Amino acid sequence: MAGRSFSLLKQRLRMRQLRVAVAIADEGSVLKASRALGLTQPATTRSLLDLEDYLGVRIFDRLPRGVALTRYGEAVIARARRVLAEVDRIGEDLILIDTGMLEAIVVGVLPSAATGLMPQVLTRFNTAHPGTTVQIVEGRMHELLALLGSNKIDLIVGRLYEPVIPDSFIREPLYDEPLALLARYGHPLFKDGRIDLERLKTQAFILPTLDQRLGQDVEMAMRGNRLELETPVLRASSMSMIREVLMTSDRVSMLSSLTMVGDLVRGGLRLVPCHIETEPRPGGMVRRPSGPSRTVDSLRQIILDYVGELTATGYLRALPPPG
Repeated sequence: MAGRSFSLLKQRLRMRQLRVAVAIADEGSVLKASRALGLTQPATTRSLLDLEDYLGVRIFDRLPRGVALTRYGEAVIARARRVLAEVDRIGEDLILIDTGMLEAIVVGVLPSAATGLMPQVLTRFNTAHPGTTVQIVEGRMHELLALLGSNKIDLIVGRLYEPVIPDSFIREPLYDEPLALLARYGHPLFKDGRIDLERLKTQAFILPTLDQRLGQDVEMAMRGNRLELETPVLRASSMSMIREVLMTSDRVSMLSSLTMVGDLVRGGLRLVPCHIETEPRPGGMVRRPSGPSRTVDSLRQIILDYVGELTATGYLRALPPPG
């Protein structure tokens, strides 16, 4: 491969071939990719063979059932995803021109940042950059990292997790996102002078489901603090449902305080004054190694400023110094 010339590749390569290769990688077989693309199986096979012929390498190993990416294929598909993502955004650019907008950026957010950080951040960003539109994509970290790697989003904001597989993304820790006990303003708990764990054990709780990372963190914190509840727990995957139950009942919850920070600031919810020990939960931003655009960097600065304000109120904690 060291002496191979790719001078003809730029002339022969077609977007259709890249889309076919990515579809085969996504679907796991030529047949399924053909169906997804609306092509015949021979046409899909021909596009793949032409691409492999131009490159001089096999992108897929053919298996008895489906295909598997080769080492070369992993590199080709990663690059193809980025190329196709940029091409697909050409239409967005044209729409922006038609509507008088100057630029669009896409931000991936995790649930706590979606409700706790981004509403206020977007309000401030819109004031500073009225000609820029921001699209929010909410998801789990592994989903958002795939979109970041394929250039479909520009930045990820939220809880930072250690990557399962090492990658080249830059992670910028900004804050510690503590777990806290929350209840509505006017809850009977707040009429008592002292609230301890024994009193909390008798309360009715609503908690995140255990298939969520937040739910797993909460479960560990409950066990670590020996908060063994005496009444059945209501669980929900929807933060909006948990919020509604908290606001309209006497249930208590343990959540990231950032998730409900808007209601804490407005006074609809309050932190239950009972100390609990929790593991550090760092949050921040993830971006590609290439420097962010000037507009994305402006959004980053607004996030930094708002995080500073929330840290001052105690709803977020400053990260401890390294080491």
